[in-house]
Amino acid sequence: MIGELILVRHGKAESKLLDKSDFDRTLTEEGKREFETFMKKVVPLLEPKKQLEVWTSPLIRAKETADVFKEALGIAEMKEKDFLGNGDLEGLLQELEKQDSQFVIACVGHEPAMSAWTKELTGQSTPFPKGGVVNIRFEEDKEKGRLDWKLFPN
Repeated sequence: MIGELILVRHGKAESKLLDKSDFDRTLTEEGKREFETFMKKVVPLLEPKKQLEVWTSPLIRAKETADVFKEALGIAEMKEKDFLGNGDLEGLLQELEKQDSQFVIACVGHEPAMSAWTKELTGQSTPFPKGGVVNIRFEEDKEKGRLDWKLFPN
């Protein structure tokens, strides 16, 4: 498997205490603004990427984060993937195996999956705050991916 995986945790969302299902929780206005501002730091790292695909969890807050992400990069579409909503690493790996060589895919999802996947895929533990972005590179002859860079909102 050769390619680049960008893991993105959704931005700040409504409280779990609201009378709303977890699926329907949205980004707060502050969370959306913060992620839009943060993307100004992320865009220069990703702008030269050709054929960048955006995959998102079907949960509303992740889809809203993915919208901001793709708009900042001028990407027209995104694809919903259930494994991003339920944290199914095997589902992710199966989808990555189907990709062409040199894939560049950004996955917008949730904790604890984002930090668990980073550790499983790279062997490195890293905190994963809301709105954080981690870039993992995969090379053919390597058993694990390499944590290339990480960028977190202030």
